[in-house]
Amino acid sequence: LEAMLSGLSNVYFERVLKSTALSLWERNVQLAGYSLLIYVPMAQHAHPGDMLHGWSGVTVVVACLGALGGILIGLVLKYCDSIIKNLALSTAIITTATLDHFVFHGPMNLPIIAAAGSVLISIINYTDA
Repeated sequence: LEAMLSGLSNVYFERVLKSTALSLWERNVQLAGYSLLIYVPMAQHAHPGDMLHGWSGVTVVVACLGALGGILIGLVLKYCDSIIKNLALSTAIITTATLDHFVFHGPMNLPIIAAAGSVLISIINYTDA
């Protein structure tokens, strides 16, 4: 169900992004506005008068990186398609797992290796098509 909903949202967002007259930046501002309508009241209710209660400098940096990631995904969907976005995301996850294994001695077990092989085969099949 999660994969189906994720695929549906990717295809819908790509369609909206490519079929409207709004630019990518106008669409991002529109989506951010809707998000603010939801999250600002929640933060205000949780800590009245101090919406950023408990935030450190690292938290702000991570939030900014998340926002930058959203903009990058929007750019990928505007100029490519959702399949390329998913392949790039999968490649990033495999690269992170590989770096984690070599730098921090993280696990490199059969499911990770099988997933990496599946991603590589998918990329090869997509580029040959």
